[in-house]
Amino acid sequence: MTELNFTTAKLFSAANKIIEAYHKVLMPLCKETGLPPVAIDILMFIANNPENNTANNICRNRGLKSGIVSVHVDRLVNEGYLVRENLPNDRRKTLLVCTEKSQEIVDRGRKLQKIFSQKICENLKDDDLKAFHQCMEKIDENIEIIRKVGI
Repeated sequence: MTELNFTTAKLFSAANKIIEAYHKVLMPLCKETGLPPVAIDILMFIANNPENNTANNICRNRGLKSGIVSVHVDRLVNEGYLVRENLPNDRRKTLLVCTEKSQEIVDRGRKLQKIFSQKICENLKDDDLKAFHQCMEKIDENIEIIRKVGI
């Protein structure tokens, strides 16, 4: 195997920079709605991933602490952007569902997400993007194995 020329610190730094840049792109929407970036991020995650619409899935997939998710979900529910629904066959789980009121924010957020994706991939060749996607798929598989069984 080829010696890796990056460290865990570089990976975490890159991940944090991506999140910071993403939140900067969301800022105009945040200012207009009065919602903080993390709340918009949670709303967008639920809208884009309805199969993962529980607080636990948000925590796991977005790397957020449960207390943070709880605060923002409460606000989104109180302001009418989300509703909580009990899962009929498992009342311990609460599903989070976007409301009609959230649709305009979600639509605008999706446009901003598309712009963000295009901007971060600017000046990359198709072959580079294809290789990147293949690498990310394999890295994601490896991460899931580590999460389940460790190293």
